[in-house]
Amino acid sequence: MIKSTSKWIPLLVTLAISAATLVIYSIVSEEITVRMYPQIIAAAFVPGILPLIGKVTKREFLIFPNVLISLHIVLANNLGSALGFYDRIEVWDLIMHGYFGFVFSVIIYILLLRWNGEALNKFGFYAIIFLSTLGAAALWEIWEFSCDTILGCDAQRVKEALENGTSPVADTMTDIIVAIAGIAVFFTVLYIDKRFNYKISGKLRLQARKEKIL
Repeated sequence: MIKSTSKWIPLLVTLAISAATLVIYSIVSEEITVRMYPQIIAAAFVPGILPLIGKVTKREFLIFPNVLISLHIVLANNLGSALGFYDRIEVWDLIMHGYFGFVFSVIIYILLLRWNGEALNKFGFYAIIFLSTLGAAALWEIWEFSCDTILGCDAQRVKEALENGTSPVADTMTDIIVAIAGIAVFFTVLYIDKRFNYKISGKLRLQARKEKIL
């Protein structure tokens, strides 16, 4: 079983980085946005969800997906939103959506192992990963649209597109396409891993069995 303390490390690290981010944001930001504080705080607690579910169900999750989740929160929310990397680095948004596609594919892969998904045929197994991750990418775009509508933001860059005379749906569609690219990277990693006798995924399966996840 996962040691009782180690499974909380991603949460503790994310909380510490988020606290530091809020301090830096308060000092260096030229224009303080009030909603940024609850956004950073709420996102910092996301890595605690899997350990809590594991504690309630008495079936622990691997720490590996939580590390990927924590990294995504730090890169996308702390650096991207709070510290302005989305504006300072033009491709940062694309990188984050691509990384999201990769990370969510890994999470669905591990969940399928947990739920005995290997009993499926290979096409069904990988189709579930692809469609689930694509659906999650669409849900994220719905979240951005909701935030723009309710809070008057422009996460989907509709106003920016109209001002530049470009398609207002370009950002949304590009984000989804880039997420698909992230899924493709995941499948490529799996293929390469297969060529090297499952050195990565084989260890995940073995670790999962040792922790009584399967």
